Amino acid sequence: MSILFLVNPEAGNGKAKREWPAIAEMIKENLSEYDFEFTQHPLHATELARNAVLKGYETIVSCGGDGTLNEVVNGMAGSEVKVGLIPLGTGSDFGKTIGIRSVEDAIKALKGKKFERVDVSNVTFYGTGQSRIFINVLEVGFGAEVMKYVNSHSKHGRSSFIVGILSTVWKLRRFKPGVDREEMRDVDTIEVIVANGKYFGGGMLASPNSSISDGVLDVHILRPVSRLSTIFRLRNLMNGTYIAKNYSFESMVKSVSFGEKGNLVEMDGEVIGNTPISINVLQKGVNFIVP
Repeated sequence: MSILFLVNPEAGNGKAKREWPAIAEMIKENLSEYDFEFTQHPLHATELARNAVLKGYETIVSCGGDGTLNEVVNGMAGSEVKVGLIPLGTGSDFGKTIGIRSVEDAIKALKGKKFERVDVSNVTFYGTGQSRIFINVLEVGFGAEVMKYVNSHSKHGRSSFIVGILSTVWKLRRFKPGVDREEMRDVDTIEVIVANGKYFGGGMLASPNSSISDGVLDVHILRPVSRLSTIFRLRNLMNGTYIAKNYSFESMVKSVSFGEKGNLVEMDGEVIGNTPISINVLQKGVNFIVP
């Protein structure tokens, strides 16, 4: 099995670069027929992944965080090439959903060669006409503002997201997302979560009932509350109990649009653009190496 490891040396605030020599030694001891390349700029992993598909690699392994994985998936979704993951980012939340939380988990999965066809979703930005795929979670509103803060400061795991929330809460505002669902068309909110995976924000259980292969997305639209109540409810967002406590409007969709203009959008840990957007599930769009 020919494998290409795509390494983002900046992932995890430089963690990937610091730990790569030891990881490379582990790979050498356990695998054969592989190459690796380092990304050099934003979206480089997409370019390298696309080229790897054309070169005939059987597996492309994302070595970084959720943002790196997003770039890799955007370069090869729709092909039969398999995707692997070595979680080296600040959050690395998609790995938590599939059960890959460490380098050891990743190498064991690669040796096992087991894979699952998982869903991804295509997002079209009406303002620019551009489209992009996400595999884990998309946010509109407050969560996107938090990620904007996190990505512009030094990152230290889950604490980075907590600091980001506390530092950004003053920006909290209500808005109507303009969702194209009759039951939620006129709701006010502070945050929209569209989930394929279960976790975001460095291990927060954003969508405990989500499945990566059921062909639908779980939409959670948080009920608007004050800044102080938002902080007090943070624990409920971290452990997923906000849903049972009726702190959100809930829906399961194959496609959805958010028509309100100008709200910040992040997907897989990277701030991408602004609403309005439309989202469509690409069922079983990627072959993913799993434990």
